Amino acid sequence: MSDLTVQFRCLFYSYVYGFVACMFYHIVNRICIKIPLILRYMIQIILGFVIGFIYYYGLVYLNDGILRLYFLMMVFMGYVMYQKSYAKYMLYYLEIILMMIKRILKPFFFFFHSINAIILRRLKKVEKIWRKKEKKQDIKN
Repeated sequence: MSDLTVQFRCLFYSYVYGFVACMFYHIVNRICIKIPLILRYMIQIILGFVIGFIYYYGLVYLNDGILRLYFLMMVFMGYVMYQKSYAKYMLYYLEIILMMIKRILKPFFFFFHSINAIILRRLKKVEKIWRKKEKKQDIKN
């Protein structure tokens, strides 16, 4: 393969990778919205390292890992294209998908909530019995 073909492949890979990585980042960030802030920052840092590692590994496969400035510019262009064109639509459809998943899992949550309530009631009964036994032992002593 010629050097020019490899360069075009790397440019296309960089553009698509910037687009997909930004989309994946938004999905993970949306899913982790209710997680505490410090834990979310740690997830974002780890996600950044993973995205960078996968990008570099792809460049190793395509052109022996040679990283050029215009590859990074194409990653940035993919990011900008996603932000300007598809971010609103993607997040809208992501919300719809998450609502559907919540509706599907709602019976399971109800089932586990019911079991948890039964267990808590039993624990309260056992705790009352133990307190009565402790009071009787204290009175005897």
